[in-house]
Amino acid sequence: MPPDRFTAILAVTSLWPPTAKWCWAVTNFQIAVCICVHCTCSIGPKFEAIKQDELLLFESARRVLIVPFALVALYGLSEMFSKMPREKPLVISWVVMLEFSVQISYYTLLSFGYGLPYQNQRCYDSRPIYATRWIGWSLGIPTLIFMNLYPLANQKAINVFGRLVPQMAASSTYCWSCFLGCVVCEPWIGWSLNLLGCIAYIIVVIDEVFFVRDYILSTQMPALKGYSIIVKEVMFGVYTGVWLMGLGNFASSYACQRFYTVSDISLKATMAFLLFLYWTCGEETETKKC
Repeated sequence: MPPDRFTAILAVTSLWPPTAKWCWAVTNFQIAVCICVHCTCSIGPKFEAIKQDELLLFESARRVLIVPFALVALYGLSEMFSKMPREKPLVISWVVMLEFSVQISYYTLLSFGYGLPYQNQRCYDSRPIYATRWIGWSLGIPTLIFMNLYPLANQKAINVFGRLVPQMAASSTYCWSCFLGCVVCEPWIGWSLNLLGCIAYIIVVIDEVFFVRDYILSTQMPALKGYSIIVKEVMFGVYTGVWLMGLGNFASSYACQRFYTVSDISLKATMAFLLFLYWTCGEETETKKC
């Protein structure tokens, strides 16, 4: 990383608000706890059975994801080769392509049987929990945070990235905590890790609220961006509900995987569409003002 960019990130981190520092603290705590659990506790066995219906679901997802990826790629290329490329649409187009690339990668692995399924120890029945999906989420959720919040701040991408690092890091590590909580053999440790992951998610949302409060009114289309953020958080709340229903044996393994897959694709596609709509409407608004 060039020295000037590293200096810029350090300058932003020194100005982190308390909520961002909470995210960073819970990130470090989750890392320490997860490492200790890995070193001292037994992890559940791998799930040996093959759920063919779930493999077919992952195969369909892999094929569907090519469409939004191609559309975003075309948009990014058109912006890149325009007479006056705009920084934010250009940066986010590449970020969105990264998001869909991560999705395509882990759904491809899942569909070919490289999902690394483990026995979910927190469920009442015998069902797999796919490490590959959770690894993908640990990369995809931080990317989604940057993709959703970067257009709010009227700053350079590197400065916004420095501000959002605590949220992104805490999100990545709560995926680790929750997955590990589902595969560790000791029940009380498993539920404690799941609770820790949920607490980390709540702290991330709190920091997001403060970030949005500081920047939402200065953005071009505050109502549209507010809608985008609300949709994302509502869907994440539903994710948590479905996850808990799966643990409580109120939803089958296939039902959970189908929900994760459909909502995973539709949420990212919706976020990308709203970003496109945001820049299109914003551009028209600025033109009318001129």
